[in-house]
Amino acid sequence: MLEQVKQQQNAYEEIYAPEQRSEFDFHITTDPLTRYLRDRRLLKALEVLEQSNPNIREWSVLLTCGGVGGEGLFFKKNGFNNVTVSDISENSLKICNEFDPAIKTIMLNGESLDVPDASYDLVVVQDGLHHLPRPVSGFTEMLRVAKKAVIVIEPYDSLIGNLMGTEWEVQGDATNYVFRWDKNSFTQAVKSYLLKNYKQIKVLRFWDHGLMVSKLAGKLPQGMQRSAAKVIYGLFSPFNWVGNMFVGILVK
Repeated sequence: MLEQVKQQQNAYEEIYAPEQRSEFDFHITTDPLTRYLRDRRLLKALEVLEQSNPNIREWSVLLTCGGVGGEGLFFKKNGFNNVTVSDISENSLKICNEFDPAIKTIMLNGESLDVPDASYDLVVVQDGLHHLPRPVSGFTEMLRVAKKAVIVIEPYDSLIGNLMGTEWEVQGDATNYVFRWDKNSFTQAVKSYLLKNYKQIKVLRFWDHGLMVSKLAGKLPQGMQRSAAKVIYGLFSPFNWVGNMFVGILVK
């Protein structure tokens, strides 16, 4: 294991220590505004995937770099019954088990998934690859392990995103560079690994500023907050072509 990976593991074991569990309760909230802001990126990806795969809720799903299982909870809530959350932190997976014992968990290094080829129908990552020293290795591992499709949700590599976004993230003694994707890098990585053995490559780009939108919409009465958030993002939509968020969908 690379020294950087070990440092990340140690940092996240502290972040996800049992006494910190309450800090992650937003993953299980039923607040409409929080749920909308948390789920909209995954919902956009599933909408694209479901257009050509109407039976995706019968698929097995692996979440890589899954933390305390926020994405796993999303998939369970949206009708997926065979969901596994993986992470390099043992403590994060314990919290996931507390949130929903029905979700399976497995400790895996995102750069080297210790499972056979085509083990899961769908492999998903959200804001996880950019924590890895070798994010492209993490992505190609997802391509290897996925039988049918892959979803990658990460920052978009753009001038505005790079100026406004974080370049370095620090967790305890661990530091990682925030690797950003674009359509070209995603497409080339897929073709390099799968060659011509794929059906579809789809990349979405749009604006995503959950904290800002939450602050703005949160000033309104609760019954109006979710609608207000949708309006705010609707105002951003004509400028999605320079957005900060990357959603890549690969169908084998």
